[in-house]
Amino acid sequence: MIIDIKNISKTFKAFHREAGLKGAINSFFKRNYKNFDVLSDINLEVDEGEVIGILGENGAGKTTLIKLMVGLLYPNKGTINVNGYTPWDRNHKFLSNISVVMGQKNQLWWDIPASESFLLNKHIYNIDDSDYKQTLDELIEYLDVKDKIDIQVRRLSLGERMKMEIIAALLHRPKIILLDEPTLGLDVISQSKVREFVKYYNTKHNITFVITSHYTKDIQEMCKRVFVLNKGKSIYDGDFETLIRSVNPERKLIFEFTDSPNSDFIKDLEKSFKFTINDRLLETILPDSDLQKLLKELLNNYSADNISFEDLPVDDTMRNFFENPDKYIS
Repeated sequence: MIIDIKNISKTFKAFHREAGLKGAINSFFKRNYKNFDVLSDINLEVDEGEVIGILGENGAGKTTLIKLMVGLLYPNKGTINVNGYTPWDRNHKFLSNISVVMGQKNQLWWDIPASESFLLNKHIYNIDDSDYKQTLDELIEYLDVKDKIDIQVRRLSLGERMKMEIIAALLHRPKIILLDEPTLGLDVISQSKVREFVKYYNTKHNITFVITSHYTKDIQEMCKRVFVLNKGKSIYDGDFETLIRSVNPERKLIFEFTDSPNSDFIKDLEKSFKFTINDRLLETILPDSDLQKLLKELLNNYSADNISFEDLPVDDTMRNFFENPDKYIS
């Protein structure tokens, strides 16, 4: 186990006042504060080499949990052990074995080429010349930015800048990489490239990735296991596909008959299954068990030119889940 989080809670104090002049005057004499729990009694264990996704709506506590893991925040209660260290002790060896990339924040110098920032990181982490060159060459080759590293960062596209941020975070070869919204604002191609890179780097180097994202596509493609937060509380920890199936067990079947089916056969089929049919094309959305029964009935009586299954959109499934999580989590 490389990350061990036990009973972590984090509370923030926020200033509240009424709108308008009266509210401003009242707050001058008496300031009203309200405590709100960002995280409540969170427990999480992550094994070395695992890729885990942290999923939740805005304000669920995802970024706060990441900041606690890297020692940028202190918890009000509980303990965190990351690779044998307590994050907020800010031990040098701990910092050299962890890296964080936040999609909404830049770590590169804006007015100089990324290559200059890379050199700065080389000296900060005392990276050997040969290790630096080997790592840099591998990263720029895979992310396809060899012709961009000597261009000012502010002149790069958002996708190119994110790739540079990832390179800067990996130069010292950390054991744990925390990616907070790594595809935020990126186009479809750039998102895909980042996802492919995470899978490649994890497989090749057995690096532990902790990934937060609003995009369920990120989690679906990069993470087998997901840790779900809702209003600061943990509501699910397990296989992502299992969660999807529990929320929405239905799939879509498209069956294209080789020859037009007999009307009597269709009428008889409608007694047991709901579907739509247009000429030779039958479409339906049913749970897996019913789909298998329907498909068996179809193939016993007719041949098909084409049969395809489609999973329902994951975003729609997760939206239904967050609207009423208690319905799906016992």
